[in-house]
Amino acid sequence: MINADREEALKLKKLVFTVATGRCGTAFFAEILRLVPGVTSLHEPQPEYASVLREVQSDPEKARRFLIEMKLPAIADQASAIYIETSHLFCKGFLEPLLDMDIAPSLLWIRRGHRAVAASMYRGGTIPGRSEKGLRFYLSPDDHGVLSLPGWQKMHDYQLCYWYCMEIERRAQKYREKYRSNGWYWSETSLPHITSSKGMRQVLAELDLPRLSPVGWLRYWNNRRRRVNPTSKHKQQVALPSDLDLLEQEVEEQAGT
Repeated sequence: MINADREEALKLKKLVFTVATGRCGTAFFAEILRLVPGVTSLHEPQPEYASVLREVQSDPEKARRFLIEMKLPAIADQASAIYIETSHLFCKGFLEPLLDMDIAPSLLWIRRGHRAVAASMYRGGTIPGRSEKGLRFYLSPDDHGVLSLPGWQKMHDYQLCYWYCMEIERRAQKYREKYRSNGWYWSETSLPHITSSKGMRQVLAELDLPRLSPVGWLRYWNNRRRRVNPTSKHKQQVALPSDLDLLEQEVEEQAGT
């Protein structure tokens, strides 16, 4: 629970979370942002959003309780003044209750092309609304408030992965409009962007984060091309459907975009 001391500690912290699909470099971002002075940067730490993600989609109050009882106390106990978390689950029902508590964290939208993300999900068997991992970690077409996809039950697995990418982009655009209208800290980037010194400096400036030290820049240059989650041999052997253009077009038409 948030006691008085933890509440005061939270008020003094700068919080940074991400809007992301997953399969877009979130683990790498956690490592590269760890180079920023005075930062605790984590990828998917305990307590995990996944423990309540399914319930949150039908009962948003569970997200508020999870934040108050578990996540925010854990953040408050971190010693550093800046806390960064790059989990792609945060944008799936946990931002809104934070804003309702008058906590507006800085947001970093990590972008990657829909096809690249959908292909990675498909090859890994992470199918929204169908597979165990898809249900545990991702949104489903029958969740409340998501992009409508009539007839999704009969669609190809790849199409559900592609739909999921469209849904995260819809959320990101909604959040971007809200953040910019309120003057809150917002930045957009991608793996190719953050691995250039210009891109790194831009993200740090837009999120109002400290500059890297000379040693930090040296470590950045040594690690900026390192693969954190290399593609497994299994995924490399899974063939994509041959008619991706048609499958994607059907999803876009059914979703009314």
